[in-house]
Amino acid sequence: MSTTEIREALLAIERAVEAPPVDHVAFQARVRAERRRRNAGRALVGVAAAAAVVTAGIAGNAVFGDPSNTPIANTPAETATSVSRTVFFTLDNRLTALDPQGVVHDLGQYSEGVIGWTEDRIYALDDDSQIRVRRAEPPFDIVPGAPTPDPVQSVALSGDGRYLAWLGLDGMMHRYDLEADREDMEFSVAQDSFVAGVSADGVLVASRSGISLRDAAGGVAIPVQGDLDGWASDVARDLVVVNESLDRSRLYDLSEGSAQLVETFPGSAVLGPYAERVAVIVPESADRARVEVWDGGTLMPVSGLDGVIPTAVRWADEATLLVTGRDALYACDIELKCGRLPVDGDVGLNE
Repeated sequence: MSTTEIREALLAIERAVEAPPVDHVAFQARVRAERRRRNAGRALVGVAAAAAVVTAGIAGNAVFGDPSNTPIANTPAETATSVSRTVFFTLDNRLTALDPQGVVHDLGQYSEGVIGWTEDRIYALDDDSQIRVRRAEPPFDIVPGAPTPDPVQSVALSGDGRYLAWLGLDGMMHRYDLEADREDMEFSVAQDSFVAGVSADGVLVASRSGISLRDAAGGVAIPVQGDLDGWASDVARDLVVVNESLDRSRLYDLSEGSAQLVETFPGSAVLGPYAERVAVIVPESADRARVEVWDGGTLMPVSGLDGVIPTAVRWADEATLLVTGRDALYACDIELKCGRLPVDGDVGLNE
């Protein structure tokens, strides 16, 4: 068969077979899951358990269904610590809360991940890539009227809880002022873009072509080196942290209108909500890592995580750092003393 005959045969097949429509929501959900897997991998430097950020597990005797109060009884009291305010995460792909009394609450919602929370609201993705808003105290009722009813490709909440940014399936970037209850920014972005963070100054947009803090008029470009391409980045106030590789991240100051290098960290970094502190997972070997915190001076090690391989960190507030490792959840206080929380199972901290 000649080349021409082969081409004609393939064209005939193309005309005869109708391709099924693309499920954009499911596709973008899988894209986000892969990005979470990729970013999670940086935390453990090659350890298979790093993918725990994608979430799985069960806490105590939680019954999935309606929101419920579930006492935890299977963590020894002498090893358990507490939190000063309710924190949120996922267990077995279920949106979950742990309150200061040590009670875990199954919020009755399958979730792709926690976006963030404030004193009175919790923002999370459901299993259809839609933003769901709930009250941040029992019984964690759903708050009607989410900023957008449509599925999103990626989303972020600012550290101060005022701004929510998302990328729609139509390729438009949106920023919503939650305090004013209105959308205050919209602009188009490249097809492969991703919401890395959001602040009062704009949306931190990452793509294969680079990373920048954008608004409708333009943006400030941020240098990126390494193999993570800036996907695992964040912004708070005038500071941006860019995770470049498994063992290097950089902190930049944008207050002067350009990216000025402040510090380089020997691991993956997470900014505090008000940019006063930075948590860093520092790799030690192929199966060991430690958590350190930077407050503008030097990196300081946390205590209480001996024998724990940290897989992910998240700031619950400026004084409380959440750490996952070995099917457990830990909390570190303002003095960097960490203790195990009464939660068992693979925990997902981030969207």
